[in-house]
Amino acid sequence: MDNVSMRIDTLKTEANDLRKEVKELRASLEQQNELIISLLTRQSQLLEQASLILAATEPNVSEVVYGTNITEIIRRFPLKDMESLKQYESRLNDDNMQQNINIVQHLVAPHGLVKNIVHVISDKIIMDVNVDGHHNKKRLLDYKKFIEVLYSACYTDGYTKKDFLNDLRRALRNSKNRLHKNNCVARQKMSERFIVTELNMDIVKTEEDVDFE
Repeated sequence: MDNVSMRIDTLKTEANDLRKEVKELRASLEQQNELIISLLTRQSQLLEQASLILAATEPNVSEVVYGTNITEIIRRFPLKDMESLKQYESRLNDDNMQQNINIVQHLVAPHGLVKNIVHVISDKIIMDVNVDGHHNKKRLLDYKKFIEVLYSACYTDGYTKKDFLNDLRRALRNSKNRLHKNNCVARQKMSERFIVTELNMDIVKTEEDVDFE
């Protein structure tokens, strides 16, 4: 009986610790996204001011004001599902390409694509795709403009397209491993809770069956 009680207390402690970790992680991600939005909004304001000055001095300049929609764009990330990815691909064009590259650069910094791909695409997309479309998964290379944005955002001197694709494959693989591990841990904890519940029910039943004469 004492062992069962101790095991129940241990499971409760582990569950509380897990909830605390998830809460802290969520708060950290929210803070990071707020900081990114703040920095990009400021960048947007500066770019808009520069564009207005340029428009005043050069009447024939393009009327496109770069940076105006930065907040709107960044709130799309991480792209939540395949439909969101398709919509994002369809909206990319020559006018907003550099803007999107700048945003994704901030999203994958400072630790790079392998660790921060979850800031760009959701776990749901990660589980639905791979780079080449093998094993009945969606082919990420079909989204050519999205791939170009991602590659340009990660680019440094000497960083080849082959290097990028290898990093992208590793990012997807690591994320899938993390998700599988989390699912296994969650299933194990659920199984342990079920066993404890069953033990508690057996103990109660045993106590009810005891004849205290």
